[in-house]
Amino acid sequence: MHVEMFHIRDKADAILARQRGREIAQQIGFSLVDQTVIAYTISELALKLISYSEKGHMMIRPLSLSKGEPASGIEVRLFDHFKGPSRIHLQWMEKMTDNMELSHDHTRGTMITFHKWVHAPLRLDPPICAAGEE
Repeated sequence: MHVEMFHIRDKADAILARQRGREIAQQIGFSLVDQTVIAYTISELALKLISYSEKGHMMIRPLSLSKGEPASGIEVRLFDHFKGPSRIHLQWMEKMTDNMELSHDHTRGTMITFHKWVHAPLRLDPPICAAGEE
């Protein structure tokens, strides 16, 4: 899987990004609940962006914890092309994502990044013992 980019100009673009985000989350192995949370978060960010005159774009990509491992998470980046202070408030996202970051500069505008990880079940490996400690 690779990075997918979506220009967010109208509701149709927001719907396409939301659908692809859900599909990528499903391919990675997220539960139905987490797929819905990811799709909702993508949709809300995109809809907030299209409510302004300056638009932006969004990038969605699967993430791996280590190189060569299968994807176990998703990253979504929203680029708001507005050059002034950030217009998107993120308090509502805190419980939806595993981590998020907001950065802003007057040249590129605002970038919002969030990650969501598939939480692996607890693994109970046998303890590692030195010789004679068994």
